[in-house]
Amino acid sequence: MNTRKKSLPPQVSARLPRYYRVLRGMIGEDKLRTSSGELARRMLLTPSQVRQDFSYLGGVGTQGYGYNVKDLYSAVGARIGIPMNYGAIIVCRDLRFALMLASDECFTARGVRLRAAFTDGRDLSASELRGDLSLMKKMPLPEDCMPTYARASHYCERQCAEGDPVSVALLCCERGEAAEAAAALAASGVRGIWNFTGEPITPEGISVLDVNFTDALLSLCCEITAGDMPDADGERPTVSASEADADRHSGNKNTNDDDSPVRGGRKGGID
Repeated sequence: MNTRKKSLPPQVSARLPRYYRVLRGMIGEDKLRTSSGELARRMLLTPSQVRQDFSYLGGVGTQGYGYNVKDLYSAVGARIGIPMNYGAIIVCRDLRFALMLASDECFTARGVRLRAAFTDGRDLSASELRGDLSLMKKMPLPEDCMPTYARASHYCERQCAEGDPVSVALLCCERGEAAEAAAALAASGVRGIWNFTGEPITPEGISVLDVNFTDALLSLCCEITAGDMPDADGERPTVSASEADADRHSGNKNTNDDDSPVRGGRKGGID
């Protein structure tokens, strides 16, 4: 059996978190095993696509049996990097938005340690972030204090020197300082930036995931408009919920299109 893991194509990387979520749901249903057919139905893919995706994980699954759900869940999680327990920080000028992001269970429930948050109102340590975030109040920093991203990058440098580096930075700053902030974070040892600035950034040698709320909103408006446009016969097209969901999650959709509101799996400096 060939257990060697191959390099992941971007499309497969984009689907792994969905597999992880689906398998997590199966564990909650007390399912012990599954098949490529069942996973394909839940993922709105084809069985052959599922098997091809799992070929990148090494020796998972047994012919005639299928997949042990917990083993497959662990294999997918390992390839995502869940056991690495990556450290993360939030760099966001607005305290309220930073607190909203910090309260999301996507960090603690997925093995990412949220270590600190840096805002214009105050900087929050890991222990403070574990407290009641609704009680956090703005505490203005000294006027001569360094910019938010500079304080964050200095923190990352210290952590790296102590052997406990920060791997992920969630960046939400002014567009005009996005490039400088990204470069500073990259230089301080951060390996990936979750970019909420709305400004494309290309720090050299690290991964960037762009989230553009405006593009996402306009994409939604475009879908609504397309549904309202009559065809050549004057009829308005009707799309079932299952067809719409299948289109949205199709494995053939280009998840790395430069016009997509969310782009992932790219390295800075590479289109």
